[in-house]
Amino acid sequence: PVKGPSLNMRSLHIPVFAISFWASFAHAQVQWWQTSSSTGDKLAEKGTLSFDTSLHSQSDSSHAVNIDPETTFQSILGFGGALTQSSATVYKQLPDELREELIQSYYGEGGLGFSIGRLPIHSCDFSTESYTFVGDDADKDLATFDDEVTYDQSLSLPLIKDALAAAPDLKFFGSPWSPPAWMKDNNNMLYGGKLLDEFRQSWASYFSRWIKAYENQGVPVWGVTVQNEPEASQTWESCLYTAEETRDFVADYLGPTLRSDHPDVKIFGFDHNKDHIKDWADVLLAEDSASKDFIDGIAYHWYSGACFDNVKASFEAHPDAMLLPSEATYELTVLDDDESSEDWLRNGTYTKGEGYGYDILGDLESGAVGWTDWNIVLDQDGGPNHVGNYCDAAVVADVKSAEMTLNYHPQYYYIGHFSKFLKEGAMRVKSTVDGVEEMTSDCVWPYGKCDGTTIHTTAFSSADGGMTVVVMNCGDDDKEMLLTVNGVDGTLSNVVPAHSIQTYVLE
Repeated sequence: PVKGPSLNMRSLHIPVFAISFWASFAHAQVQWWQTSSSTGDKLAEKGTLSFDTSLHSQSDSSHAVNIDPETTFQSILGFGGALTQSSATVYKQLPDELREELIQSYYGEGGLGFSIGRLPIHSCDFSTESYTFVGDDADKDLATFDDEVTYDQSLSLPLIKDALAAAPDLKFFGSPWSPPAWMKDNNNMLYGGKLLDEFRQSWASYFSRWIKAYENQGVPVWGVTVQNEPEASQTWESCLYTAEETRDFVADYLGPTLRSDHPDVKIFGFDHNKDHIKDWADVLLAEDSASKDFIDGIAYHWYSGACFDNVKASFEAHPDAMLLPSEATYELTVLDDDESSEDWLRNGTYTKGEGYGYDILGDLESGAVGWTDWNIVLDQDGGPNHVGNYCDAAVVADVKSAEMTLNYHPQYYYIGHFSKFLKEGAMRVKSTVDGVEEMTSDCVWPYGKCDGTTIHTTAFSSADGGMTVVVMNCGDDDKEMLLTVNGVDGTLSNVVPAHSIQTYVLE
């Protein structure tokens, strides 16, 4: 059997039941799972609970969670992470048994159930070097384009194909960090710069050629983003666009090219921080916007703060567009004061798991269709990275020790409380804590930090009628929860330990 993280889970079955008959499930069994720093649970199955019809009052110390299944919002697309060149480099160094363990941990039947994957279109900062699939000299007609994507055949594609073999329905979306240097006004893939007007069609055609090349390698491409972090000039691969420039590029070049060559491929705009998501969504998706008919959704990152109010405003203004969190991670610049590098490598930092959980939960409550982690695996240094931009990851491999190991950090388990249970088509339903819907939502609240003053929750009904509820407590004290579901008799009572997350599946 393949070894992996200790999840202590039986195979999950979400039963079928109709909304109109929920009242008959007052005494049904509720399966639940928990991750907690105080108990040591890591996505551990905890048995069953039942709704109790004798519970009618709430104590001063308890928190009332109410689910209203008749008020519905967005549907789930999926959860996943980025299969970067750095992740592929680490993967290539692992022995066969650890490669299989990693794949199964994310994509296998007993793993996290990842269903989406982000693919860099040629190099990014999490590569060991800069590269493209065309020559170094101006080649407007892309005569030198490598349709065999030879560089990726020896690096990224083995990882991508192994993931796809374990999860054949994976939805991959590609993101470019920079066009080739000769297409830009600074003649450099690094340090920002802009796409030159005379190469806009060449760049749009490059997208199309890359999609076709990957399809020829047996990797279907479900979608693309127009540009990674278009507002940032970085020391690594980057390219600057305004929202208006993106609109015009999509309307006049990328949109028509992909609709002609790959009509089913989704196009996502923005792919940068939440603080400006509404501004960009309004430009790209306004009724009179030239790009509206080509843009399927808005991708975004978490680095500007919680900003859940901005996401919600975008969802309310453009309800037909998919809002997809496309990147989140912690830069590996500081460790906790009491944390050694060895402690971090083996155990990770628990608050980073909570930060992931808080962001996922808040994004979902604000209208997101899923959530995408950054690198699925990195090495013991938080790399490799060709510009020294080292980061944490949900799985960190120690490839320098005599006995290589995979180390599962708290982020892995926190993502799993969502990804393992919320499948494509699940629909968010209204949930409140003590009568309040809102979470700490402005951009002043730092990214990756959790509000521990109360418990937080989100709830989804599955396409076949089941229900999943996620509850999170990142405070220092245990909190009593009293869960009610409109239309179901009784109350489900449980303790949510300090620094824990729980997933409930109603039968």
